[in-house]
Amino acid sequence: MLRRLDPVTSAPRPLLAIDASATASAAVVLSGEVLARFSTTETNTHAEVLAPAVQQVMREANVAAADLGAVVAGVGPGPFTGLRAGLVTARSLAFAWGLDVHGVMSLDAIAHPAAEDAWRRGVDEFVVATDARRREVYWAHYSHVGGQFQRLHGPFVTAPADVTPLPVYGAGAGLYPDVLSSVPEFRTTVPDAGALGLVGELSLRRGRGLLPVQPLYLRESDAKVPGPRKRAGTGER
Repeated sequence: MLRRLDPVTSAPRPLLAIDASATASAAVVLSGEVLARFSTTETNTHAEVLAPAVQQVMREANVAAADLGAVVAGVGPGPFTGLRAGLVTARSLAFAWGLDVHGVMSLDAIAHPAAEDAWRRGVDEFVVATDARRREVYWAHYSHVGGQFQRLHGPFVTAPADVTPLPVYGAGAGLYPDVLSSVPEFRTTVPDAGALGLVGELSLRRGRGLLPVQPLYLRESDAKVPGPRKRAGTGER
Protein backbone atom coordinates (compact mmCIF):
# COMPACT_ATOMS: atom_id res chain seq x y z
CA MET A 1 0.00 0.00 0.00
CA LEU A 2 1.31 3.45 -0.92
CA ARG A 3 2.08 5.81 1.94
CA ARG A 4 -0.39 8.70 2.11
CA LEU A 5 0.46 11.77 4.15
CA ASP A 6 -2.11 14.11 5.62
CA PRO A 7 -1.64 17.49 3.87
CA VAL A 8 -3.21 19.26 6.86
CA THR A 9 -0.44 18.22 9.26
CA SER A 10 3.04 19.73 9.39
CA ALA A 11 4.73 16.36 8.99
CA PRO A 12 7.56 16.45 6.44
CA ARG A 13 6.70 15.15 3.00
CA PRO A 14 8.98 13.44 0.49
CA LEU A 15 10.69 15.45 -2.24
CA LEU A 16 11.28 14.22 -5.76
CA ALA A 17 14.70 15.29 -7.05
CA ILE A 18 15.81 15.28 -10.69
CA ASP A 19 19.22 16.17 -12.08
CA ALA A 20 20.63 15.90 -15.60
CA SER A 21 23.62 18.24 -15.41
CA ALA A 22 26.05 15.34 -15.78
CA THR A 23 24.18 12.04 -15.75
CA ALA A 24 20.44 11.44 -15.70
CA SER A 25 19.42 10.82 -12.10
CA ALA A 26 16.29 10.84 -9.95
CA ALA A 27 15.68 10.30 -6.24
CA VAL A 28 13.11 10.54 -3.47
CA VAL A 29 14.27 12.02 -0.15
CA LEU A 30 12.58 12.46 3.20
CA SER A 31 13.89 13.89 6.48
CA GLY A 32 17.54 13.75 5.50
CA GLU A 33 17.34 10.23 4.06
CA VAL A 34 17.46 9.10 0.44
CA LEU A 35 14.59 6.63 0.14
CA ALA A 36 15.40 5.61 -3.45
CA ARG A 37 17.74 6.76 -6.19
CA PHE A 38 18.50 6.04 -9.84
CA SER A 39 21.46 7.18 -11.92
CA THR A 40 22.87 6.25 -15.29
CA THR A 41 26.21 6.99 -16.88
CA GLU A 42 24.56 7.43 -20.27
CA THR A 43 24.94 11.01 -21.43
CA ASN A 44 22.83 11.08 -24.60
CA THR A 45 19.50 9.61 -23.45
CA HIS A 46 18.41 11.97 -20.68
CA ALA A 47 14.98 12.65 -22.14
CA GLU A 48 14.23 8.96 -22.60
CA VAL A 49 15.60 7.85 -19.22
CA LEU A 50 14.22 10.41 -16.78
CA ALA A 51 10.49 9.64 -16.86
CA PRO A 52 10.96 5.88 -16.28
CA ALA A 53 13.58 6.71 -13.64
CA VAL A 54 11.05 8.83 -11.74
CA GLN A 55 8.53 6.01 -11.88
CA GLN A 56 11.15 3.58 -10.58
CA VAL A 57 12.31 5.64 -7.59
CA MET A 58 8.76 6.50 -6.55
CA ARG A 59 7.82 2.83 -6.72
CA GLU A 60 10.89 1.80 -4.73
CA ALA A 61 10.24 4.53 -2.14
CA ASN A 62 6.59 3.47 -1.90
CA VAL A 63 5.51 7.05 -2.61
CA ALA A 64 2.68 8.35 -4.79
CA ALA A 65 2.46 11.76 -6.44
CA ALA A 66 -0.09 12.84 -3.82
CA ASP A 67 2.48 12.15 -1.10
CA LEU A 68 5.10 14.52 -2.48
CA GLY A 69 5.73 17.92 -0.99
CA ALA A 70 7.62 19.41 -3.96
CA VAL A 71 9.95 18.73 -6.85
CA VAL A 72 13.55 19.94 -6.91
CA ALA A 73 15.67 20.09 -10.05
CA GLY A 74 19.35 20.58 -10.71
CA VAL A 75 19.81 23.77 -12.73
CA GLY A 76 23.46 23.21 -13.63
CA PRO A 77 25.94 24.32 -14.66
CA GLY A 78 25.98 21.66 -17.33
CA PRO A 79 25.51 20.98 -21.03
CA PHE A 80 22.54 22.51 -22.84
CA THR A 81 20.74 19.32 -23.83
CA GLY A 82 20.99 17.56 -20.49
CA LEU A 83 19.85 20.56 -18.46
CA ARG A 84 16.87 21.18 -20.72
CA ALA A 85 15.75 17.55 -20.46
CA GLY A 86 15.99 17.58 -16.68
CA LEU A 87 14.22 20.89 -16.16
CA VAL A 88 11.43 20.12 -18.63
CA THR A 89 10.81 16.81 -16.87
CA ALA A 90 10.74 18.45 -13.44
CA ARG A 91 8.48 21.31 -14.54
CA SER A 92 6.09 19.01 -16.39
CA LEU A 93 5.67 16.62 -13.47
CA ALA A 94 5.25 19.46 -10.98
CA PHE A 95 2.60 21.07 -13.19
CA ALA A 96 0.73 17.80 -13.71
CA TRP A 97 0.77 16.99 -9.99
CA GLY A 98 0.07 20.51 -8.74
CA LEU A 99 3.38 20.80 -6.89
CA ASP A 100 5.91 23.57 -6.39
CA VAL A 101 9.19 23.10 -8.24
CA HIS A 102 12.49 24.56 -7.04
CA GLY A 103 15.97 24.86 -8.53
CA VAL A 104 19.19 23.77 -6.82
CA MET A 105 22.66 24.40 -8.19
CA SER A 106 24.01 21.02 -9.24
CA LEU A 107 27.53 21.61 -7.86
CA ASP A 108 25.92 21.94 -4.42
CA ALA A 109 24.93 18.28 -4.70
CA ILE A 110 28.64 17.42 -4.48
CA ALA A 111 29.41 20.16 -1.95
CA HIS A 112 26.85 18.69 0.46
CA PRO A 113 28.75 15.45 1.20
CA ALA A 114 32.09 17.15 0.49
CA ALA A 115 31.55 19.63 3.34
CA GLU A 116 31.20 16.83 5.87
CA ASP A 117 34.28 15.12 4.46
CA ALA A 118 36.26 18.40 4.56
CA TRP A 119 35.21 18.95 8.17
CA ARG A 120 36.47 15.49 9.14
CA ARG A 121 39.78 16.15 7.37
CA GLY A 122 40.22 19.55 8.99
CA VAL A 123 39.89 21.37 5.65
CA ASP A 124 38.28 24.81 6.00
CA GLU A 125 37.74 25.70 2.33
CA PHE A 126 37.47 23.60 -0.80
CA VAL A 127 36.46 23.60 -4.45
CA VAL A 128 33.94 21.47 -6.33
CA ALA A 129 34.84 20.99 -10.00
CA THR A 130 33.15 18.97 -12.76
CA ASP A 131 33.86 18.38 -16.41
CA ALA A 132 32.87 21.25 -18.72
CA ARG A 133 34.60 19.70 -21.75
CA ARG A 134 36.81 21.82 -24.04
CA ARG A 135 39.55 21.37 -21.43
CA GLU A 136 37.58 23.48 -18.96
CA VAL A 137 35.80 22.79 -15.67
CA TYR A 138 32.69 24.05 -13.95
CA TRP A 139 33.63 24.97 -10.41
CA ALA A 140 32.66 26.84 -7.25
CA HIS A 141 34.50 27.75 -4.05
CA TYR A 142 33.04 26.62 -0.71
CA SER A 143 33.66 26.71 3.02
CA HIS A 144 31.87 24.76 5.72
CA VAL A 145 30.48 25.36 9.18
CA GLY A 146 30.38 22.20 11.24
CA GLY A 147 30.11 20.09 8.11
CA GLN A 148 27.43 22.21 6.40
CA PHE A 149 28.57 23.81 3.14
CA GLN A 150 28.51 27.49 2.32
CA ARG A 151 29.17 28.67 -1.22
CA LEU A 152 31.61 31.60 -1.26
CA HIS A 153 32.16 32.19 -4.99
CA GLY A 154 30.93 30.81 -8.28
CA PRO A 155 29.92 29.01 -10.28
CA PHE A 156 32.50 29.60 -13.01
CA VAL A 157 33.69 27.88 -16.16
CA THR A 158 37.44 28.24 -16.69
CA ALA A 159 40.60 26.40 -17.56
CA PRO A 160 41.74 24.13 -14.69
CA ALA A 161 44.76 26.35 -14.09
CA ASP A 162 42.43 29.23 -13.16
CA VAL A 163 40.71 27.33 -10.34
CA THR A 164 41.41 28.60 -6.82
CA PRO A 165 44.24 26.42 -5.43
CA LEU A 166 42.37 24.44 -2.79
CA PRO A 167 41.47 20.76 -2.28
CA VAL A 168 39.12 19.79 -5.10
CA TYR A 169 36.11 17.48 -4.95
CA GLY A 170 34.40 16.21 -8.09
CA ALA A 171 35.28 14.70 -11.45
CA GLY A 172 37.26 17.77 -12.54
CA ALA A 173 40.11 16.90 -10.20
CA GLY A 174 40.47 13.43 -11.67
CA LEU A 175 40.55 14.80 -15.21
CA TYR A 176 43.36 17.26 -14.50
CA PRO A 177 45.43 15.75 -11.67
CA ASP A 178 48.53 17.65 -12.77
CA VAL A 179 46.76 20.95 -12.08
CA LEU A 180 44.03 20.27 -9.50
CA SER A 181 44.59 18.77 -6.06
CA SER A 182 42.01 16.00 -5.73
CA VAL A 183 40.78 14.74 -2.37
CA PRO A 184 41.69 11.06 -1.98
CA GLU A 185 39.07 8.38 -1.41
CA PHE A 186 36.08 10.65 -2.02
CA ARG A 187 33.71 8.82 -4.37
CA THR A 188 31.08 11.44 -5.23
CA THR A 189 32.45 12.78 -8.51
CA VAL A 190 29.34 13.98 -10.36
CA PRO A 191 26.08 15.62 -9.23
CA ASP A 192 23.55 13.10 -7.97
CA ALA A 193 19.80 13.55 -7.50
CA GLY A 194 19.93 11.99 -4.04
CA ALA A 195 22.34 14.61 -2.69
CA LEU A 196 20.52 17.28 -4.70
CA GLY A 197 17.27 16.36 -2.95
CA LEU A 198 18.94 16.59 0.45
CA VAL A 199 20.22 20.06 -0.44
CA GLY A 200 16.74 21.05 -1.61
CA GLU A 201 15.19 19.77 1.59
CA LEU A 202 17.73 21.67 3.67
CA SER A 203 17.20 24.85 1.63
CA LEU A 204 13.43 24.66 2.02
CA ARG A 205 13.84 24.27 5.76
CA ARG A 206 16.23 27.22 5.96
CA GLY A 207 14.24 29.38 3.56
CA ARG A 208 17.30 30.15 1.42
CA GLY A 209 19.52 28.58 -1.20
CA LEU A 210 16.88 27.77 -3.82
CA LEU A 211 17.11 29.09 -7.39
CA PRO A 212 14.68 29.75 -10.25
CA VAL A 213 14.03 26.65 -12.33
CA GLN A 214 16.07 27.93 -15.24
CA PRO A 215 19.18 26.42 -16.80
CA LEU A 216 22.41 27.84 -15.44
CA TYR A 217 24.47 28.20 -18.62
CA LEU A 218 27.96 29.60 -18.19
CA ARG A 219 28.92 29.85 -21.84
CA GLU A 220 27.20 30.80 -25.05
CA SER A 221 25.49 28.14 -27.15
CA ASP A 222 27.37 26.74 -30.13
CA ALA A 223 24.19 27.06 -32.14
CA LYS A 224 24.12 30.33 -34.07
CA VAL A 225 21.27 32.04 -35.88
CA PRO A 226 22.14 31.95 -39.59
CA GLY A 227 22.90 35.30 -41.15
CA PRO A 228 21.15 36.60 -44.27
CA ARG A 229 21.68 34.53 -47.36
CA LYS A 230 24.14 35.88 -49.82
CA ARG A 231 22.53 37.19 -52.97
CA ALA A 232 23.29 35.58 -56.28
CA GLY A 233 25.78 37.31 -58.54
CA THR A 234 24.59 40.75 -59.58
CA GLY A 235 27.10 41.30 -62.35
CA GLU A 236 29.11 43.68 -60.21
CA ARG A 237 32.85 43.22 -60.11
